[in-house]
Parts: sequence; structure tokens; C-alpha cells
Amino acid sequence: MVAEVKRILFMNPVVFIAATRIEADVEKVFAFHENPENLRKIAPDSLRIRSISCSPHAVVGECFELVATQFGLPIRWRGVWEVVEHPGQLTDGAEVSPFAHWRHSHIFERDGDGCRMTDRVECALPGGWVGGLVGAIVLPVIFGVMFRARHAATREWFRREATTGGRSSPA
Repeated sequence: MVAEVKRILFMNPVVFIAATRIEADVEKVFAFHENPENLRKIAPDSLRIRSISCSPHAVVGECFELVATQFGLPIRWRGVWEVVEHPGQLTDGAEVSPFAHWRHSHIFERDGDGCRMTDRVECALPGGWVGGLVGAIVLPVIFGVMFRARHAATREWFRREATTGGRSSPA
């Protein structure tokens, strides 16, 4: 734990925030995002998911695992739920990932009859100041594209659910 704190203190993490409005009840949007298996439904084309091992409900301290490729590069990911505050927030950290530091908060707020969903990512690449420089330049661009795609797919998922009554799923 002390080594982790020192490692974070000497990094300049990148903080990325993206928000969107979903035409769905906050409870439904929270439930959708607490199951990592649903990442398959909203992942951008650049992320090829091979396997996901998880529980359908987030529990603080519980891990989930993902094996995938992103831009053709292999990814092994073991995340852990750090915060589960139904229906307002889910925060996961990474025990195993390509990042030296990773914390992703999904924040859900009632917005009229819908939900304002905000993703807040705090992360740092390995490699000291070189990784920090690369991360500061490259990660905001990659995350911008990725979260625009994920948010659009999430909005579409709930739009289809509303029009079909949950009887079908997107291709």
C-alpha cells in the first residue's frame, strides 16, 4: 500500500471527464453499468472482447476480469469495485491493466425523467515522465473517441429498450 501511494504521488495522472444524458431511469442505467458483461454492448469497434469474468452486480472489493485486444494490442484487466453507491456511483480501480494507475467513476444523476451519466477517469501510464508526457498528449484523444462511442451506444441501447420494451438487443 505504501509503495502504491508513493508511486501515485510521483505521477501526474490524466483526468478525463465525459458526460451525456440517457433517456432512461437512473436505476436502470446504474444496473446496466454495474455488470461488466454489458461492456460488450457498448464497446467501440477498436476493443475486441475475448472474455469477461464477473458477477452481474457490483460489490465493493469484488473483482472482475477482462481479456481483450485494443488496436490489436492484447489487454488483460483485473478491476476491483471500490465504490458502489446505488444508484449514484460506481468506481472501479485496476489491479492488473496497461496503466500504472487507474480509477474510473461512473456517476449517475437524475435529470428530469432521464439520467445524466458522467464518466471520470483518473489514470497514468507506466514509464515515469515519458509515460506521463505520452499519456497527457495521447490519452485525452483516445478517451474522447472511446467515450463518445460508448455514450452513443449506451443512449442507443436504452432507446431500443424503450421502443421494444426490452424484448430485443442491438446487433
